[in-house]
Amino acid sequence: MPGQQTTRYIYDSITTVAGQTTFNFFQTFAGKTDLQTNLTTNKLDSSESMVIKSIYLNGTITAGLTGHSNVNITVGNQVVLKDFNLAFNSTNRGVSYDRLHSGFSDGSSVEIRLLTDIVIPPQVNFKVTVELAENTTLVGENLTIGLKGYGTIFSAGSTF
Repeated sequence: MPGQQTTRYIYDSITTVAGQTTFNFFQTFAGKTDLQTNLTTNKLDSSESMVIKSIYLNGTITAGLTGHSNVNITVGNQVVLKDFNLAFNSTNRGVSYDRLHSGFSDGSSVEIRLLTDIVIPPQVNFKVTVELAENTTLVGENLTIGLKGYGTIFSAGSTF
């Protein structure tokens, strides 16, 4: 595919309600600022694609991200990452999945480096669902997910 190779980081944030345990990212973009999301739709442009290499989750949730969780990534109609538990990479619980780093010490940030690439092709819907085991969220807290990796963006080349 013609285009310029680049690193890519897409993110989305959700403001919580009291007791919320399920978060659907990359679904609602109305009313969000550039600091809350860098997308306007849940699919990439016809000339863009992305390979996800890591998942980053950051939150101001009172209980933190130290409890068990389920992360599901859906690309098109296929669940490409199912019921993935982030708990082993949060704080110093267990051994990190990737063995490249130890867990964060504050419990509000989690990063998982994937051993198998997840590809988001152009013009295909995608979403990320995070389910937390504890329902200790308060009104107005924030949870942000970021997907890091490689991508192809449109390159005009000699057409201009």
